[in-house]
Amino acid sequence: MSSGTRWLHFRRWLDQVLPPAIILVVLLVVWQGSVRVLDLPPWLLPAPSDIGARFGRTNSLGYHTGMTVIEAFSGFVIAAIFGISLSGGIVHSRFLERGLLPYIIVSNAIPIIAIMPLLTIWFGFGIVPKIAICAIISFFPIVTNTTRGLRSADYRVIEFMRSINATPIQVFLKVQLPSALPFIFAGFKIASSLALVGAVVAEFYSSDRGLGYLIITSATELRTDLLFVAITILAVLGVVSFAVFGRLERWVTRGQEAKAII
Repeated sequence: MSSGTRWLHFRRWLDQVLPPAIILVVLLVVWQGSVRVLDLPPWLLPAPSDIGARFGRTNSLGYHTGMTVIEAFSGFVIAAIFGISLSGGIVHSRFLERGLLPYIIVSNAIPIIAIMPLLTIWFGFGIVPKIAICAIISFFPIVTNTTRGLRSADYRVIEFMRSINATPIQVFLKVQLPSALPFIFAGFKIASSLALVGAVVAEFYSSDRGLGYLIITSATELRTDLLFVAITILAVLGVVSFAVFGRLERWVTRGQEAKAII
């Protein structure tokens, strides 16, 4: 890669990163100054410097963050496997479409917090009900987006594949699935954030670990600086998951484009 190309990539990266970074710095400076000038108590609104100090003093952040990530990721993977599989069945079976879609919609309409007591009765207070909540809350966007993507495949290509005696699996893998990739990754981006929400909500109800537990205990004890630390970590996790799936989508679709050119 030439120096001119590197400079061009750097300029593009700078154009994307610099504006939000400047706005963030301005907000933090205004926040810090307002807290000091108004002499607000730390339990009401801590200064950014106090939040940063709390971040450095809390030794258990890695443990709590790791537990929340494990719960959210496990639930997301389960939802992705079952969601994509079920979408394939819905697209190819009118019976499944008419029989399951209403229940999928109903499952999304039920408040997730209402399901947690039932799952706790069934599975106890361990990690299993928390993973189940993450899977349930992630399931709907994956199913709906994947189903829409599979249906977006060009029917003329599908008919051509069938005319040359392609099997349904070949049609699915060669035509429908590649056409659905942008929709699938859109569902993944939404579902990954929802999985974090599900993990935190589950930890609110019954847990002695995780960022949700950290949030609820710091709120009840008026440790607002620790509350902001947990919220900041969750925000960073959400942004990172969105960026990872965005990068993965660009990599996969670029591979599809390269195959098409060849």
